[in-house]
Amino acid sequence: MKILDRKDVINRRHAERLIIVETAIDRVSCHNRTVLRDVLG
Repeated sequence: MKILDRKDVINRRHAERLIIVETAIDRVSCHNRTVLRDVLG
């Protein structure tokens, strides 16, 4: 079993949070485009 350095663990958690935030932003952007298309369409 590999022993992880504390910095590695922190970096991994930070990377996971960034992916979650990017996914949330993409979903909101997609939703906004759909709503605007329906309203303006």
